Amino acid sequence: MTDAKRIPDGVGKPMVEIEARQLLGLVCTKGGLTCPLIEPGCAHAILARLGKDPTLPVQLNSNADTVPHYTTLTSEDYAQRDPDDAFNRKRDLDVLQRLGLLPGSIRRARYLFELLFARIDTPGGICVYDTPGWEGCPHARNGAYERIREEGWQAVVHARTKKEMRAFRERNVERIRNGEQLYVRPHHFMCLACGYAGGENDAPRPNDTLYEILERIRRQPDVPVTLVEGCCEACDCCDGFHPGNGRCVHTCGLIRDYKKDLDLFQKLGLQPGDTLRACDFIDLLFERIASTREICGYGDGIVTSEEWTICSGPEGNPGYEKTRSTGLL
Repeated sequence: MTDAKRIPDGVGKPMVEIEARQLLGLVCTKGGLTCPLIEPGCAHAILARLGKDPTLPVQLNSNADTVPHYTTLTSEDYAQRDPDDAFNRKRDLDVLQRLGLLPGSIRRARYLFELLFARIDTPGGICVYDTPGWEGCPHARNGAYERIREEGWQAVVHARTKKEMRAFRERNVERIRNGEQLYVRPHHFMCLACGYAGGENDAPRPNDTLYEILERIRRQPDVPVTLVEGCCEACDCCDGFHPGNGRCVHTCGLIRDYKKDLDLFQKLGLQPGDTLRACDFIDLLFERIASTREICGYGDGIVTSEEWTICSGPEGNPGYEKTRSTGLL
């Protein structure tokens, strides 16, 4: 693949940079407040971008580690100190600690606000205290943050409509049923096997077209399948698929699914872009991979961070093993 074909991944190259505390300020601004932590024009401009692109990469910054060594400070320096400086650095670190992130962390917008609303239910204890000198924001207890949180991440970040997803499903099903070949990321065959569970769940799924891919393979076991990285023909109707750039905005789409695919390519001795008959790929998959622990559990079943959670548990999905035993075709 030439570099000209690549697009920014939204993981390592930020398009928006804010102080970590301003993440709460964006929510309060969405709730109708004028937050003292972020300039209103800046807040509304960022919110407008979030409302259009759930893959927008946001970097959370803090100046918490810029404090000079005490030997360089004088009594005059301390006399000129700004109490809000310490408060804001504490706010930044409180937010980052709750989210399990570090200064400079970059995450896609939808992931970030899902995580925010899961981990921080109120700005109390971050933006405001009862301690004299640390009273903080006068608006923090009026419920604006909590009201937006109750609506969910969709209140801040772009979400696909059901109408759009239905239209994409219809188009994609037609392509899967009648196209000359299929384009599927390799680990999605494992998802298909897990869901099928040896025939226990032989029915369509609402958020993908894996079942339609299975139907095509049953009808035509030798249909060519090109193995791809990133979103594939199973993804178009998913709420986590962003048509604007073809990215996945689910937590799993952040990075872990890319590793699953590359691990599979390595273990199967294949490369992105290889084309095989569907039946041959399935035979190879079940021959080489006995459990989802080997791929989805990274081989050791250890969760190292939120981004590296393990689908279906560290010991492997029994549905995959059932399908491997009974076969798909």
